[in-house]
Amino acid sequence: MEGNVFMTTKAELEIELEKLRARNAELKAQVEQKPESDEGAQDSTLTKTKDEIRKSLEDHGIDIKKIETMGDEVVEEIHKLQEHYPITVLLVAFTLGYVVGRVQK
Repeated sequence: MEGNVFMTTKAELEIELEKLRARNAELKAQVEQKPESDEGAQDSTLTKTKDEIRKSLEDHGIDIKKIETMGDEVVEEIHKLQEHYPITVLLVAFTLGYVVGRVQK
């Protein structure tokens, strides 16, 4: 019977369940009361950040159009490599994923 000393009773579990339900209701109410202007503020902050990045790149002499063109060229080259050397592309992707995973730890 000593093992029953640490057992939680049904009444205790029901009390805990009610506390959790009350907390859940509070959180839902907070989310519903949150003004929608926060979303607009986040959008303006995101736009501001994009503009700041664009200006910073231009200040350093980096042309955004060249970057976009280079990105398209990289995608085309990877597609060609995938067609001609699929095993190599698979190994490179695996290795890159492994390295990124190890760096993040």
